Amino acid sequence: MKNKGLILGLFSLLALVQIVVPLSMISNRETIIKEGVEFKFKTAPIDPYDAFRGRYVWLSIKENEVAVPKGLDLKHGQLVYAFVEVSEDGFAKFLSLTTEKPRGLAYIKAKSGYVYKGKVRLELPFDRYYMEEGAAPKAEKIYRQHTSRDKQDAYLTVKIKDGMAAITGLYVAGEKIEDVVKKVK
Repeated sequence: MKNKGLILGLFSLLALVQIVVPLSMISNRETIIKEGVEFKFKTAPIDPYDAFRGRYVWLSIKENEVAVPKGLDLKHGQLVYAFVEVSEDGFAKFLSLTTEKPRGLAYIKAKSGYVYKGKVRLELPFDRYYMEEGAAPKAEKIYRQHTSRDKQDAYLTVKIKDGMAAITGLYVAGEKIEDVVKKVK
């Protein structure tokens, strides 16, 4: 009898964890979207498929490098906090970074990529824009047209709160990608 109660208790705990974890993830993202500060990032193209999560447009942020502060020895994959501000053209840019969790200014929690000539390429937490399965191939084609060398008018809007980021939209020529896809036959 005692084992039956223990098994039932463990099963109940496991079931509770399976409910709480996804709800927590959804709640965190919604809080970021509701309370975060929105930034626009210029993008560059790439496209894949994720068997578990579906079709998406793989994004590459154009300005994702930042100067490494003097005396800071970064290792590839190290957790960093990159300060973000809006530049004169209205797009986000990275000012500087630190390895200590900051307060005050807007920042993104990221990982350091390769370091070259005093700059580090950031591995940002937003590199995929998920879409409805049928619309994603059209969106990818449109996105590529708007991120070519001749034409670069695609950007991403991201809300940031306490270092966490949530994508709020992908735009081409000033329109949401979903609206542009609906117009294309």
